[in-house]
Amino acid sequence: MQLDFLTYTETKEAQQLNFLDDKNRVHIQKCDKRDVEKFFASITEDEIIDTSLVWEKLKCTNDMEVFQKWLFAFCSVHTSYESNMRGYLAIKDFTEWFNRDDVLKQKLIKSGVGLYHNRTKFISQFATKFWQNPNLFKFKKNQKWSEFRDGLVKEILGLGLAKVSFALEMIYTFDAKVMCADTHLFQAYGLDQSKHLSEYQKIENHWIEFSSMYNVPSAIARAIYWNRKKGEKDCYYWAKVLDNQASDGSIKK
Repeated sequence: MQLDFLTYTETKEAQQLNFLDDKNRVHIQKCDKRDVEKFFASITEDEIIDTSLVWEKLKCTNDMEVFQKWLFAFCSVHTSYESNMRGYLAIKDFTEWFNRDDVLKQKLIKSGVGLYHNRTKFISQFATKFWQNPNLFKFKKNQKWSEFRDGLVKEILGLGLAKVSFALEMIYTFDAKVMCADTHLFQAYGLDQSKHLSEYQKIENHWIEFSSMYNVPSAIARAIYWNRKKGEKDCYYWAKVLDNQASDGSIKK
């Protein structure tokens, strides 16, 4: 069967793509580290303390809490942080939908998080794999963080480098040597995530190097960067939905 989008024929004259600048030099976007290095130099002790206190409170104490942070990561794909929160709150009690994809999908639809078909499929597959062997998703002391993360990317359908790293930042906040390089972090390095994904390892290595230099956990530094962009003191304005001890599970401030 002929697909509709294959029937279109380009009638304009083909143009030579220009990879040269005005001095006939090949122009390639380079990673610019200056703004990130200024950011690290500007981090205050109060910011580190405020952010660390939140994540100390949210440390995982059992497999259920680990699993829930993975659910939050799945709900963070291609959506706003507010929708991310709503989606997570809708499915955090996984006993209501485990092995019942129809219930899971309806909960996601009702939350307004979007991408319902794929999100249902990916979360359902992950849930089965996780509870068959939770140890598969636990860091071992003899592993390298990047190898552990990269291995999980291959294991988990529906999450790429950034979102797997995001989950690990939430689960191993004070130890993880990986970084969730989202659109904003690529921009901080003068790059476009959609065009320069091959630079991921380079900017992650640089971020972790400077985190170590300034003695701040990589995940805490990234949280501070995000908090500044949102004008917030710490992460609790969104991370409170991860707090199983909180009396109010709403997303209102």
